[in-house]
Amino acid sequence: MKLYSYFRSSAAYRVRIALSLKNLAYETIAVHLVKDGGHNRRPEFRAVNPQMRVPTLVAPSGEVLIQSLAIIEYLDETHPDPPLLPKDPIARAQIRA
Repeated sequence: MKLYSYFRSSAAYRVRIALSLKNLAYETIAVHLVKDGGHNRRPEFRAVNPQMRVPTLVAPSGEVLIQSLAIIEYLDETHPDPPLLPKDPIARAQIRA
């Protein structure tokens, strides 16, 4: 897996935490959002994610996933142990908040 990330992005940080808790190997590709007008605006990153946002995860299948919650849910569904979210709907909502 490849994770396009920015070190100061709280959304990317959530995904890095999930990957760590799942003990999943991944390659980090740094996308500086400020330097030189934002590396996220470069054509090579726009080709990966037209929304030009981080985090962006390239799954082993090659599919590109965006938005931290969608990525975290994908990780939890494809690697269920250990689960990131509890079964109880109230507890899940509290965790998401």
